Amino acid sequence: MTKVMSLIGTIALAMMALSWPAATADEPESATAMMLVMDASGSMAEKTGGGTTRIRAAKDGLNAVIDALPAEQKVGFRVYGASDVAEDDPAACTDSERIVDLGTDNREDLRRAVADYEPVGWTPTSHALREAAKDLGDTGQRTIVLVSDGEPTCDPDPCVVAREIAKDGIDLRIDVVGFDVSGRAKKTLQCVADAGNGTYYDADDAESLTDSLRVSSVRASRPFDLTGTPVRGTPAIAEAPLIELGQYTDTIATDAMAHYRLRRTAPGSTFHVGAVISGVSGDLGAAAVLKIMQTGGQWCSAGTTYGLDMSSRTPIYYGAVSSWTRDRESPCHSEPELALGVERAVGGIEGRPIELAVYEEPPMAAAPDASTLGEEPRWSPVTPSTPTEVVPGSSVANAPVVEPGSYAMDISAGETQVLAVPVDWGQQLRAQFDATLNDDVRDAAAAGSDVDVTVINPMRHDVTVSMFAKEPKDWTGLPIALIRENTPFRKGAISWPAHPAHRLQTQPARKGASLAGLHYVVVNLKLRGDQANLPYTLTIERDDALPGVAPEYEEVEGLTAPAADSRLVDSPVTAAAEDASEAEKPSSDQTRESASMVPWLVGGAAAVIVLAGGLAVLLRRRRG
Repeated sequence: MTKVMSLIGTIALAMMALSWPAATADEPESATAMMLVMDASGSMAEKTGGGTTRIRAAKDGLNAVIDALPAEQKVGFRVYGASDVAEDDPAACTDSERIVDLGTDNREDLRRAVADYEPVGWTPTSHALREAAKDLGDTGQRTIVLVSDGEPTCDPDPCVVAREIAKDGIDLRIDVVGFDVSGRAKKTLQCVADAGNGTYYDADDAESLTDSLRVSSVRASRPFDLTGTPVRGTPAIAEAPLIELGQYTDTIATDAMAHYRLRRTAPGSTFHVGAVISGVSGDLGAAAVLKIMQTGGQWCSAGTTYGLDMSSRTPIYYGAVSSWTRDRESPCHSEPELALGVERAVGGIEGRPIELAVYEEPPMAAAPDASTLGEEPRWSPVTPSTPTEVVPGSSVANAPVVEPGSYAMDISAGETQVLAVPVDWGQQLRAQFDATLNDDVRDAAAAGSDVDVTVINPMRHDVTVSMFAKEPKDWTGLPIALIRENTPFRKGAISWPAHPAHRLQTQPARKGASLAGLHYVVVNLKLRGDQANLPYTLTIERDDALPGVAPEYEEVEGLTAPAADSRLVDSPVTAAAEDASEAEKPSSDQTRESASMVPWLVGGAAAVIVLAGGLAVLLRRRRG
């Protein structure tokens, strides 16, 4: 009864979130589609550890998900193994049916379908995955949520099928909920999620199944971690695709450097290219090299994306490169076309998704002045204020824009959370992470476990001042794995101030701090446990460290100079949100009448995202 009341309370709180104002975060619009794919094989009739049957638990979980779905979320329902046929009957391996078509006005149909389906058949998982992929079509951001309680009973291997489905696709993800599984069955389902660029959730009773289903559905209603226009790099520069101002997605080449062409708008402009890579859990170290070069192959500059994430379940690597060189007469400043090369350096990231962001900075009216750079920033403790709750983003693409202050959040094992903060020329950020450790977090900690706080610039370049071997006295010096009590824990980060002359430096983090614009505070909890969750307060301060260093730019049609509140690059997600906001703004005649409705009329889709994120926060806190 306690678990049932807890579940009802969570659903009630989730529905109360509908009244949260959309203005609490500048969230981008989501346009995603989700197919729920349920295992209806005979084993679902067995009892769980909690005493109820698996099928009863699955139905309760599905109904909770349906009740909490945002109205704009496209969802469909497919079952497999729901027919009573013999195991040697060929029909047993094609036994999958789409019960509810993909759509938004289908909630009652979904509830009826959940009530009707019964567990009687076998487990043709691969066939069901292929059919679900067809249900979703081949455009837009799509998620398959697969729920299964056992091993497949039909060939081919569903892990291979998941890889085939996802091979072209950064915009398709397969999340898997393994219900009361272990051993080989669990490994198979984990492999399906990994091959499908998704997440595996473990559930062993009705409550955890409901939670896992709802967390997955929340993820499906938000923009993906990596977004952009799909593009395919080529081994030869001459055949490379042209990438202009914007955001693109590809995968890391397995056997050669991938090339892309950059076409210059005006002589003297500077190309900046940022990269985000979805890494591999358990990698001792992984890196990709980014090179901007002349079309003849001569280098202009190089950079790396690097990560050390042996204790993170979902590592993400950031990096950037620019075409800037000290030699103002170099063709790198004037050639009409340059090339970008991306190549794996170390680690098992071949074939992993990569997001590329391209920005062309207008020519500066004068060379940067290095005489006003100043000294290395020093850390000073930040005093937290009364925290405001905010739903963080999972990536640059969906990070809410916030101002300095204290924010209450909580983070799960292996999770990455991102907030965006406007930073003008001469300004720097300080971000302080404060938490009190708990048993779950300490139990899940192992070698390499930690909290990472990083600041990256608008082009995904790490601009954090290194504190290696000189951590401030107010920070917690010990790794989490060595802490024996639930004590206060503090980490932080301070960025180099944005100065145009930093591009003349050789130190990577300092060199990157050469652009104004939205900067991103990235928090990562490097744990691999399933249930560990840590509430925390993130306090952000912005200092005017080097006033009066803003450069002057030449005016060039089509190019925009860096500004404090600019992303510099609009992804398809943020661009769609801005277009929607403009279309939905009330006219001047309507403004006064509808003032109380502004949060819903302007950026209505953002409210859906805030709701979805709010559900995730509630779910993550379920064990608190």
